[in-house]
Amino acid sequence: AVVSTQSTGVTQRQISFGEGGNEETISHPPSTAEFLDYIQRHSKEKAILFAIYQEVLLYLCEIIQKNPAKETSGDADSFDQMCMLRPIEFYQFISKLLSGGITTSEDEELTWETIRYIDGSLNRLPKNFHHSLYSLLNLTSGIDINGNVIHSFPLTNEMTAGEPQFAISISNWLDKLPNPQLRQLYVEVIMILGSLQKMIKRFPELIELHTVLYQAHDLFVQECVVDPTDHLCGISREFYLTPPTGQYGTLSYLTQAIANLYC
Repeated sequence: AVVSTQSTGVTQRQISFGEGGNEETISHPPSTAEFLDYIQRHSKEKAILFAIYQEVLLYLCEIIQKNPAKETSGDADSFDQMCMLRPIEFYQFISKLLSGGITTSEDEELTWETIRYIDGSLNRLPKNFHHSLYSLLNLTSGIDINGNVIHSFPLTNEMTAGEPQFAISISNWLDKLPNPQLRQLYVEVIMILGSLQKMIKRFPELIELHTVLYQAHDLFVQECVVDPTDHLCGISREFYLTPPTGQYGTLSYLTQAIANLYC
C-alpha cells in the first residue's frame, strides 16, 4: 500500500523524510508518484527502510485523522528494535511517540535538558506561542537568532496567527537552530517576551533573541557554579538542566535580561 495525497493533506501538516541531518521536508500534498520518489531516495535501496517509511506514513495518516491535535514529528533512536516490531506493535510505538509517551523507565526522572530535547525534537510549542510571536512581529521589522531572521513583512500582512501556513513558516525558521534543547530555550525567550511586551517601552527595530538569551545566561553564570568546559552552543549544560519556573528558573533570568535590555 502507498500513502495517498488525500490522506496526507487532511491536516495541512509537514512531513520530513531522512535521518542524520539529511532530511527533506514536504510542505504540500504530493502525488503518489512523488511520495514513492521520496521514499526510494531516502531508503537508499534498502528494502527494510522502504517498508518502514511506508508503514510510518500510513500509520501517521491514520493516527492524525483520528486525533489531529497530535504532533507529527519525532525521532526514534532504536532503529534495530523498531524493525523487529510486529505491525500492531509498530502502530502503538508511533502513537506513543507522537503523544510524548516514549520516555525513560518509570523510576528514572527526566532532567530538564532531556525534556527540552524531547519537546524540541517533537516540535512542541506552548499554548498561544504563535499568537505571542505574531504580536511581537507586529511591533518590529523582524526577529533575529544569530543571523537567522524572520521578517514581519510580508508574513503578518499575508497571514493571521492561526493560519497553518504561519505555523509552518515559524517551524521552518526554528528548525534552522542546531539542536532541540537550544530551540526550546528560544521558545522560552519568545514566550516571556510576549508576556512582558506591555511593560516594554520600545522594542528595537530588530529583536535579537540571542542577545536576550546570552545575557540571561551571563546572569545565571554569575550566581551559579558551572563547568566552563561543558557547554552546548555557548550555553552551559547547567542552564539547560535548569527548570523554567522558580526563583532561579530560566524564565527568571530571561526576565532580568529583558528588563536590562528594553525597560
